[in-house]
Amino acid sequence: MKTTSGALPRRVLAAYAAPAFSQALIHGPVGTVIQGIYGSDFGVSLAAIATVLVVARIFDAVTDPLIGYLSDRYNTRWGHRKPWLLSGSLIAVVACWYLYVPAGEVSAGYFLLWFLLAYLGWTISEIPYRAWMAELSQDYNERTRIATWRTFARYMGFIAFYGIPFLPMFETTEFTAETLRVTAILAAISLPLTAIIAVTFVPRGERAPAENTVSLRRAMPAILRNQPLMYFLMIYAISGLATGMSYGMLYFFVGAHLDMAGTLALLFVLGAPVGALFMPLWAGLARRTGKQQAWAIAYALSAVFLMMHLLIPQGAGNEWMLVAVNLGVFAVSSAGVVIPASMLADVVDYGRWKFRGDYAGSYYSVQTMMEKGVEGIGAAIGLAVAGAMGFAPQATEQTSAGTQGLLLAFPILPALVTLISVPLIWRFPINEHRQRILSRWLAKREVLT
Repeated sequence: MKTTSGALPRRVLAAYAAPAFSQALIHGPVGTVIQGIYGSDFGVSLAAIATVLVVARIFDAVTDPLIGYLSDRYNTRWGHRKPWLLSGSLIAVVACWYLYVPAGEVSAGYFLLWFLLAYLGWTISEIPYRAWMAELSQDYNERTRIATWRTFARYMGFIAFYGIPFLPMFETTEFTAETLRVTAILAAISLPLTAIIAVTFVPRGERAPAENTVSLRRAMPAILRNQPLMYFLMIYAISGLATGMSYGMLYFFVGAHLDMAGTLALLFVLGAPVGALFMPLWAGLARRTGKQQAWAIAYALSAVFLMMHLLIPQGAGNEWMLVAVNLGVFAVSSAGVVIPASMLADVVDYGRWKFRGDYAGSYYSVQTMMEKGVEGIGAAIGLAVAGAMGFAPQATEQTSAGTQGLLLAFPILPALVTLISVPLIWRFPINEHRQRILSRWLAKREVLT
């Protein structure tokens, strides 16, 4: 089935979005919880955790583009993307079981091994899955609709993960090693199931013409000489650092600084639905003002909400302030998931026109590599800054310098870095008018060939 300029049926959108639910569920601990549990419960040092995060991102720098290229290069009777989604989901199930349910003594080496294998499974499944979106529709606004469905499913996955501590089997609402075990069990069921749903009910999308089958020789120039892609990646590099610092340090800010560890799960259980509810608002704003303008407005507001964390007093009785501020964060953060995914699909069109080949997998792999890489580096920077200034996660009381280090790592630095990205987002070169011109040129070329 080829791409379409019309609206996809809702059953197809739901089936395509289904894997995003299980991917978010199994990703839930990474970036917010797992480093805290490995540091507090399993005794792995902050320096070792930061090192693991950096090594994992370097590993991604190799595997992400490789998987993207392979999913572009090799076609099957089921299409470019479907076999990768299925196989990667199975690898992720096994790796995440050992990562989330460690047996025996836990060391930094154990953490690194299963972290790398988990990322390999995620890469194999998720990069082709993301690239698949660009092949389902060529319409500028329909792509935002597809991304909205996928993002909604992603938020539902986050809600499922952050709702686990509220299950009656647990005595507290804090994240513990036991909650990770439940996550692994649920992921073992949902990952293969949702992948099967997608490959069964979603069309393959448009296949690149045989004469334009990608090769490694052609893929590299199509990446490096794609100016809109390079601009997009620069934005992602800057904003991803802020995201990595924010989520990497939130666990410690809430637990060690505010003494509200039991509230962390509640933040996401309440915040994820708010983010989902605001997605139509951001999609509507993107249609009226342009995708890049809506994204820039959301990130400017995000910086404001981040700095408002400094106004929250410590101790019991102030949880409502923490919840209120984070509801604001979630309300604006959904724009940063829906809109960039749709914008990158427009960049794929530019690559098809400029370089006469379908490089969607390669482009989405580089974007995913950038996303995971800079977010991991951002988390490592946050941990390093806080640790260097004396913050100790296992200490019952922090020194003044340690507290200052924590507050610098979250929320001050993330807010400042987010603001840097705002004017860059606003000036992104592919708007609706230019994308429609690209779509017409591609349609004419297809007729001629």
